[in-house]
Amino acid sequence: MATPSETQAQRERDYERFKNYTTIGFLVASPIIIALPPRRLDLNTVALASAFAISANHITRERTGRSIVDRIESRISTRPALLRDLPSDRAEEIQTRLRAAREAQIRDAAGEELEKLKARQSQEKGVVDRVWMGGESAGWKERRLREEQKAIEEGKGYGDLIMDHIWDVWNWGRKTEEDDDE
Repeated sequence: MATPSETQAQRERDYERFKNYTTIGFLVASPIIIALPPRRLDLNTVALASAFAISANHITRERTGRSIVDRIESRISTRPALLRDLPSDRAEEIQTRLRAAREAQIRDAAGEELEKLKARQSQEKGVVDRVWMGGESAGWKERRLREEQKAIEEGKGYGDLIMDHIWDVWNWGRKTEEDDDE
């Protein structure tokens, strides 16, 4: 059995491979699709040209370490010296100091302050969970599986289940009987 770190490393390798294959696909397919009739300059052509440029930039950065955009920026000498090497050593030093000060403040906080901070973090997490889960309560997967098994036993297919879910979303959760009464 793979450890979590091995699983994470495998996922990262799979993601990088997916990005490379996708960029190669866009690099090849975009000009071909642009060349197909009807040839006109519209939003699709602009999107395909953008996909080609982004893919070329990504592949160049992966192969050489410098992207096309970096190469163009290095040739433009009109940039201010301040913008050439951001973040500067001084900025990184200040960021390190600020992080250390923030961590020290958290460590030195009184018990009540620490509890307030933890409560605020859990409340923020709660908001994210509520938005992500859409008001679903605990055990929603099990309920969904039971409903799915019941529907399959009644002879419905997955297409019927999908249509029921779409209908619920379309009607904001009201059932068809309620719609007939109104």
